[in-house]
Amino acid sequence: MTDQDVKGKTAHRLPRGFHLLLTGQTVSLIGSAVTYLALPLTAIDLLHAGPFETGLLLACGRAPYLVCGLPAGVLVDRLPHRPLLMSANTVMAVALATVPVAALLGHISLLHLYLTAAVVGTATVVADVAYLSCVPTVVSPDLLVRAQSRLELGQSLAVALGPALAGWLIGTFSAPTAIFADSLSFVVATALLPYIAMRPVHREAASGTLSGLASEAAEGVRFVLRTARLRAVTLATATLVFSYNAYAAVLLLYLTGRLGLSAGATGAVIAIGAAGGVAGALAAQPLARRLGLGRTLTAALLLSCVGAVITPSVATAGWGPSLCVALSQFLLWAGQQIYNVHQVPIRYALAPAALHGRVNASIRTAVWGLAPLGALLGGACGAWLGTRATLLLSGAAMALATVWIIRSPLRTVRTPHLDPGTS
Repeated sequence: MTDQDVKGKTAHRLPRGFHLLLTGQTVSLIGSAVTYLALPLTAIDLLHAGPFETGLLLACGRAPYLVCGLPAGVLVDRLPHRPLLMSANTVMAVALATVPVAALLGHISLLHLYLTAAVVGTATVVADVAYLSCVPTVVSPDLLVRAQSRLELGQSLAVALGPALAGWLIGTFSAPTAIFADSLSFVVATALLPYIAMRPVHREAASGTLSGLASEAAEGVRFVLRTARLRAVTLATATLVFSYNAYAAVLLLYLTGRLGLSAGATGAVIAIGAAGGVAGALAAQPLARRLGLGRTLTAALLLSCVGAVITPSVATAGWGPSLCVALSQFLLWAGQQIYNVHQVPIRYALAPAALHGRVNASIRTAVWGLAPLGALLGGACGAWLGTRATLLLSGAAMALATVWIIRSPLRTVRTPHLDPGTS
C-alpha cells in the first residue's frame, strides 16, 4: 500500500475529535433519557404531584426553546463553541445535582424541581445549538453526512438504553439518585471537550445594543426563509414533528387501554422502535447513494407515515397484533432517522459558518416550538375523537411533510448530499 493510499483512507475517516464529541454526546443523551423519567417520578413519589404539576414540570423544561432559541443562536455565533458547551454542560450538571442533595436533606419541593427543569432546559437550548454548530468545525465538509449518521445512531442507542437504565436506577436506588447519574453524564461530556480539535470560525463584529441583538437573531430567520431548499426542509421537519407529537400524545393510552398491553410489553415495543432508529441511521447513506437526496427524504417521510398508521390498524390484543405494533414503531423510527441523517447536513451546506448558530437556532425554535402544540392538539383530539382515530389522522398527516420536499428544488437533487456552497 502506497503512502498516497494511506493518506486517501485517512482523509475519508472521521477524526478522533469527532469520536470524542460523539462519545460525550451519547453519554449525556443517555443521562437525559434517565432524567426524563426520574424527574417527574421524583415529583410524584416524594411530593405527590398530580397531572397538572407534572405537566407544568414538563412545560418548564420545554418552554426555553420558544423563549431562548433565537438569542442562543446569536450567542453561539458570537462566542467560541468549546467554552460555551463546557459552561452549558456545567450548569446542567450542577442544577441536576441539587435535586438528590435536596432530597437527601429533606428540603425538596416542587418549586425546586420547576426551577431545575427551567435552568436545565435553558442550558440545553444553548448546548444543543452550540453542538450542532461545532460539528462542521470538527468534521470536514465531505464527511458531514457520515458524521450525522453516527450522531443519529448514538441518539437511537441512547433512547434505547436510557429508559432501561432509568428503570434499574430508580428501582434499585431512587428517582433522585437516578438524576445524579445524569449530572455525572454531563461531567463526562465536559471532560472530553478540551481534547477535541475545532477549526476557528470567522466571527463578525457584534453589536452590543438590544436592537443589534434582535437584528442578528433575525438574520438567521431571514436566511432560512429566503433559502428555498433550507426553507422546504425546515417546513417538512416542522410538519413531521408537529404530527408526531400529536401521535405520541395518545400512543401509550392506545397501547395500554385499547390493546391492553402490559408495561413490559409496551416497553418492548418502544425498545423495538428504538432499534428501528438504529437501523435507519445505518441505512441512510447507502439509501441516498442509490436514490439521491430528494427521493431519500421523500421516501423516509413516507416510511414514517406507513409505520405510524399500522399501529391504529391493529384493534385487538394478542401476540400477532403486538408484533404488528412493534413493526409499526420500527418503521416509524427508521423513517425518522433516515430523514434526520440527511436533513441536518443541508443547513451545513447552505448556511455560511458565521451563521450556523443563528440558522440552527431559528430551525430549532420553529420545529421544537411546534412540538408542545402538536401534543396539545393530539390530546384534545384523543378526548374528542378517541385514541384510534387520532393515531390514524396524525399518522397520515406525517405524509404532508413530503409536500414541502416535492414542491422544492430538493426534489430534483440526485446526488447523495448537497455540497457546501450550494445555492
